[in-house]
Amino acid sequence: MIARILLLAGLLALVAALVQWRVVGREPAKEDSNVTRPGYFLTGVDLEEFGTDGKLRIGLQSISANEDPASGVVRLSDVAVDYHAPTGRLWHLTSAEARVPPGGRVVEFEGDVRLTGQPAEAPQAAELYAARLALDTVGETAETRSSVELVFGTHRMRALGMRADLRMGIVHLESDVNGRFVQ
Repeated sequence: MIARILLLAGLLALVAALVQWRVVGREPAKEDSNVTRPGYFLTGVDLEEFGTDGKLRIGLQSISANEDPASGVVRLSDVAVDYHAPTGRLWHLTSAEARVPPGGRVVEFEGDVRLTGQPAEAPQAAELYAARLALDTVGETAETRSSVELVFGTHRMRALGMRADLRMGIVHLESDVNGRFVQ
């Protein structure tokens, strides 16, 4: 009888030691510092931003959006943006791709960039072509330092660099301006 009690006590001590070794005495697993947060990939993107007056301010369409998990930068492909100025003007921008950094204030467009709209006091719409263009969504400006071509009707102007105030409808060609006006 005493042998059984000793055997039972030894068995209980062994179970208690195993429980403590497996559950209680273990250190918490260290977090792997190389783990990255998941990014995302979307197709058929259609985003809209409304102004404080409740009217559509910016509409963006893209074939796809892909977030880089390490940097938080979102890359868009086959992009179209409609900017509705408070003055009633509509600016339409298209490009092969775009890059949106975290925060999304300035969107960088690249590849066959085309901006169309009605500049202030112009009798007809203008088209602007560039290799790249940055759109400041808060400042409501567009600018580039690359070569641009501005076309309105039969008139063509080329320049190196451009800045546009989309709200006011004012386009400034920066330097090396060369124009051709055909009547």
